[in-house]
Amino acid sequence: MALSDTKLRNAKPKDKPYKLADGLGLFLLVTPTGSKLWRLKYLLLGKERLFSIGPYPVVGLADARAQRDEVKKLLLQGIDPTQHRRTTKMQKMEASQNTFEAVARRWMAIKNVEPAHQARSLRRLEMHAFPRIGFRPIDEIKTAEIATCLEAIERDGVNETANRIKQIIQQVFRYAVRRGLIENNPAGDLRDIIRRKPVENRACIPPAELPQLLRDMAAYQGDPLTIAAMKLLALTFVRTGELIGARWEEIDWDRCEWKIPAERMKMRHEHIVPLASQALAILKGLQEITGRRELVFFSAANKEKHISNNCVLSALKRMGYNGRMTGHGFRALASTILNEQRKYHPDIIEKQLAHADRNEIRAIYNRADYLLERKKMMQDWANFLDKTLADGDDVIQISAYTNKEQVEA
Repeated sequence: MALSDTKLRNAKPKDKPYKLADGLGLFLLVTPTGSKLWRLKYLLLGKERLFSIGPYPVVGLADARAQRDEVKKLLLQGIDPTQHRRTTKMQKMEASQNTFEAVARRWMAIKNVEPAHQARSLRRLEMHAFPRIGFRPIDEIKTAEIATCLEAIERDGVNETANRIKQIIQQVFRYAVRRGLIENNPAGDLRDIIRRKPVENRACIPPAELPQLLRDMAAYQGDPLTIAAMKLLALTFVRTGELIGARWEEIDWDRCEWKIPAERMKMRHEHIVPLASQALAILKGLQEITGRRELVFFSAANKEKHISNNCVLSALKRMGYNGRMTGHGFRALASTILNEQRKYHPDIIEKQLAHADRNEIRAIYNRADYLLERKKMMQDWANFLDKTLADGDDVIQISAYTNKEQVEA
């Protein structure tokens, strides 16, 4: 006989547990302590099993019957309802732990990038994205929600930040797909959601102005460390941040090399910089000034820190190159001239610039590739700068004075 709410309410505890059957395997277990617990008896692979539904009256009669019917549907599909519930519970727990913020932080922790860049990216997310979507389970976030988040950031007046966050969000969701946390990527196509960031070309003078720049650098009266930094940027092709963070322990005087450790490189791989005799001479001069310290370019304000990134930029501004030349421009200038003159294989130039190899496996095996060729190229380049400074207004061809042996493309 089917149960009723009246019969359930009036059921009293006894010395021993007893059952009140409702039908189709559903029954209420009344314990000596007065607890009333819904149970469902079912058969799976010929074995009798029990499924716990919950306590009465928290789970009413109608709800208990509805859950019984759901269990029966699972059994018809050959699914064990107890295991199904465990799996569902685990998925919900995992979803609660796999919020966008949690997944983004895990992705950040394993991403192979420069620590300073990672810190900037994380800070952007903490300020702009996490407050809006960070608490949301990543498998529940839809494209419209991401778009709303980015539009709100753009309305705050930080278009460049919005574009950078868009790129980070896309990478986080790609990581979530690869980890199996989501099946479809809602951030896969975010074109035209916000205004596209204008393409920024870091200021660099044309090659024809190189002789005048070298003359201005030679005549510049300023801080010796800044002057040395400008000259070394021109002679080594490194990034400004890599240069000003240089430590004396990284200089190998015997091999005429500067080994920049992976943690200071943008692409997180050790980079060997061949040092021409002119670069070594500058470093020898600096050693007399800063050689007692760890940092080659330590700050006068705090000798435990390096000089500012803006030192070179400020010097170039005072020389009349405001908006026309930057520290990064020395890299671009060298790349342009060397590639245009076609005396060196592009791979050699790219390796010296420490640009990323898109093939990660190839990058691992080829980390020291072209070192001999690069040593020759860097000495030729240093000689070329000296010759350009001495000869006047025209940028001469490197082939006009380098050895006959050249690295063929």
